[in-house]
Amino acid sequence: MRRLLIIGNGMAATRLLDELLVRGVPGSDMAVVGEESAPGYNRINLSPWLAGEKSLAQLITHEAAWYAEQGIALYSGDSVAEVRLAAREAVLASGQVLGYQQLVFATGSRATRLSIPGHDLAGVHVFRNLVDAEMIAERALAGQRAVVIGGGLLGLEAAWGLCQRGLRVSVVHNGEWLMNRQLDAEAGVLLAAALSARGIQVHLNARSDAFLADSISGNALGGLRLSQAGHEGVHKVLPCDLAIMSLGITPEIRVAAAAGLLCARAIRVDGWLRSSAPDVFALGECCEIDGESFGLVAPIYQQANILADTLVGTRHVGYRRIASPTRLKVSGIDLFSAGELHDLSDCQSVAWRDAERGHYRRLWFRHRQLIAAVLYGDVDDGNAFFDVIEQGMPVADPVALMLTGCAA
Repeated sequence: MRRLLIIGNGMAATRLLDELLVRGVPGSDMAVVGEESAPGYNRINLSPWLAGEKSLAQLITHEAAWYAEQGIALYSGDSVAEVRLAAREAVLASGQVLGYQQLVFATGSRATRLSIPGHDLAGVHVFRNLVDAEMIAERALAGQRAVVIGGGLLGLEAAWGLCQRGLRVSVVHNGEWLMNRQLDAEAGVLLAAALSARGIQVHLNARSDAFLADSISGNALGGLRLSQAGHEGVHKVLPCDLAIMSLGITPEIRVAAAAGLLCARAIRVDGWLRSSAPDVFALGECCEIDGESFGLVAPIYQQANILADTLVGTRHVGYRRIASPTRLKVSGIDLFSAGELHDLSDCQSVAWRDAERGHYRRLWFRHRQLIAAVLYGDVDDGNAFFDVIEQGMPVADPVALMLTGCAA
């Protein structure tokens, strides 16, 4: 029996392994169960891989041989079907039973899917892991028509990847503008125009009602039926051979919840990643701390650092919220967003535009403190604005800050 069993082999789990090894924990004390057959890889690079900008080798962070060299037992291509907390056992889908002294859930999340007619047609995909990406790449042929449902960051990255493969791509988004959680309306309009100039059609305020079968086989995708907000009863069909749903994530907590761990939207843990059961922990997208859930790398890597200390008995101050800016990874489009843009009704803003060069920036202030920033085109001052937001320093001259990136 290994002392520590980690369920999951994603970026949270591999980072935790690295942190534990640095602290002198022998690999022979650890076992990892990974549902995917692939070794550890960087999920962030899936979009550049789909676009042909990175190779498969550049995705891999922890080769299978690395686990063997470290003495870590790796059960890849298998999953945990049941956890027996009282017996301190995990039952794998393959039938194996693994004992443990300490257990870590690093099960991540699964892609949210639309439950609409035709969702099971061949050609309808999600874009969450390497298997998804490989299936999409195998089906995506130059000249085909593709639809990406979801105009958030990951959806736009997927759309660009398909465009780079020579497909004719449309993005369907139910919001008034693209990336409406990270951008204001003006930046959203600029982004849509830039994507259109690159051959990606954008459909806003559109609801996906049904995937339609083709007229030849009857079981493959042939189109997507849309309805437009404010135009009830009016439908539009986008012909397509491939569709990708990019609609966010759902924490993978099914095994944890069935075992009796306290869960809300995700597994509830404290600031030291301890769950409601003794010697059972969780980190990454499958956990929540004081109602905060996670999807970005920075807070998850912080959790790995904290949990490694917790597991070896080193004192740590515990989790502290980390804000992260948003950058769009679409070739030729520079975009930066930081701060909270969802409640700015009591804020004042200043804006700067260079229509000729296609540059735009807007800053929002509340009581002379910078609350949020959106930059399009010229994003060089983005990190400076982010620092001002995080430090909460008063800004004497908002216009000067906007133009120079300096709060002094």
